Amino acid sequence: MNNKIEIITSIGIIIAVILTTLFFINNMGTITIDKILLILIPILLISAAAFLIWDRLKNVRKGLPAADERLKVIGYKASYYGFIAAIWSAVGAPLFYGIVLDYELTGHESSAVVVLISGLTFILSYLILARRG
Repeated sequence: MNNKIEIITSIGIIIAVILTTLFFINNMGTITIDKILLILIPILLISAAAFLIWDRLKNVRKGLPAADERLKVIGYKASYYGFIAAIWSAVGAPLFYGIVLDYELTGHESSAVVVLISGLTFILSYLILARRG
């Protein structure tokens, strides 16, 4: 029962993120390259999260637990990599934008970079570690 509640909650969160992204696209205004990147990364994260939920849903339908011990260890490792990426993106993004692009990031832009980079690192490392074993 706990696995089903977890999957239903995850599906609800994915739907909420999709709706939020659609609201952002609707109110975006002029399309620039930075706004396209701000849309592509969440779409990639949404599709990867939907794949993970689909994989866990297959396990639950077969009568297996949604996440076994191997997936829990992979989740811990991927969380560690996401945390390290968050630290380095908080340091590196303003430095990169300041030196290379001669642009100073505002607070919400820096926060968005940290969240998106750490989320992307987490989901990619989770998928790689889950496939590699």
